[in-house]
Amino acid sequence: MHDLETIRDLFYRSYDYLAENGSGFRVGHEANCHWSISGLENPYSNRLAIYNADPELFERLLEPFYEANLPHYVKLGGPGLEHASSLIAKGYTNDGASPTMIYTLDPARDQHTLRAGLTVTLVNSREELKLAQEILSDGFKRPRDADRDYDDPFPESHTSFRYLLFDGDQPVSTTQFIRTGKFLSCFATATLSEHQKKGYGNELMRWALAKHASEGDETVVLQSSDPGQSLYTAIGFQVLEYFQNWQMNSKERMRRFTHSTLKFGEFDLRPLCKEDSEWAVSTFNDEAFAQWMGFPFPYEQKDFEATLQRMSRFKLDGSGINWVVERDGTPVAMIACHHTEWKFKRTEIGYGAFAASRGTGVIPTVLRQLVEFLFEEYGFERIEVRTDVKNLSSRRAAEKAGFSLEGELRRNFLNLGEVTDDAIFSIIKSDLSR
Repeated sequence: MHDLETIRDLFYRSYDYLAENGSGFRVGHEANCHWSISGLENPYSNRLAIYNADPELFERLLEPFYEANLPHYVKLGGPGLEHASSLIAKGYTNDGASPTMIYTLDPARDQHTLRAGLTVTLVNSREELKLAQEILSDGFKRPRDADRDYDDPFPESHTSFRYLLFDGDQPVSTTQFIRTGKFLSCFATATLSEHQKKGYGNELMRWALAKHASEGDETVVLQSSDPGQSLYTAIGFQVLEYFQNWQMNSKERMRRFTHSTLKFGEFDLRPLCKEDSEWAVSTFNDEAFAQWMGFPFPYEQKDFEATLQRMSRFKLDGSGINWVVERDGTPVAMIACHHTEWKFKRTEIGYGAFAASRGTGVIPTVLRQLVEFLFEEYGFERIEVRTDVKNLSSRRAAEKAGFSLEGELRRNFLNLGEVTDDAIFSIIKSDLSR
């Protein structure tokens, strides 16, 4: 008998067949974490399973799903259950807990003759694959992508055994087994909704177990839905562990800034990183810079580390992104998007020029090009600049970049312990033609 960690690994690595034959799937595995991304708008085709408590690994493995901007679900099990509160904070919804179940094959016990009128076919054509997928879509009430004929690769791997159960000429049930040595992963078991509770699932599963027992396979592992658990328990499957299902169906909640680097003419934009510590601590110890950026003064190493953490958090939660602006490899300014609301397609830009580059036109130039990029690439409807009413240089930069003053918010912002008034500037895409 394999240990639990090995069983998980064998089971999830069975998904690798999905990436074969130009299917469009991407799959991967790392430190008790496993993922697959289909490119389909169906959340059940984009999955991340996490059995690791490391929060940094957890956040990093979520990023490809945000970058793909596709509905998906996350399965948490074992040590990975630590991440439940984080998923709640990100807006995921809980879809209950499901069991991972195991069955030990025995050729002396696992023998089965189908009842009269039933036959089983091994899927070996695109037409049969489509039948199986239609059963899955109907049985689980999961609509398929109308623009894509097949959700899985074809021809399938030689280790894949997908079966169709027919009652006469009517296909009624399907299941799939993936073989790794003598270990079998069972997926995609479903019965047409109009034919459920007629024993078809039981017939097909017992037939498949008998077939694979006779071929020398030893162990079958599957992850059950709630309706399926009673079927598998009756057959003799045992629960290994439970995992939680968390779904993200709102694409707006997933939106993230994915352009960590940008180039606008002579200016390069890149993330602030820990290697910037020496020059950044020195540069940020500028009273004028700290005054308007809200940075502590004097600015110390611990403040730089807190700044990095804050910027990383903004990028991960989708609310913003920060860039260092360089010219000829020399940092000249900072610029950032923050307070982003993807649902309403709006964001706010903040900026600050370093002492040596003030008055050289860096901010208006970069700000204008960033605005044009954000409208085109991210589809924003509105971009704001909010600045202290007394920050005349920031106000001039916004105006030079094409922003319009909309008014003031009195007693609106807490800056270094002082409640201040804000001037609000905005720009919309049609303003660019003025």
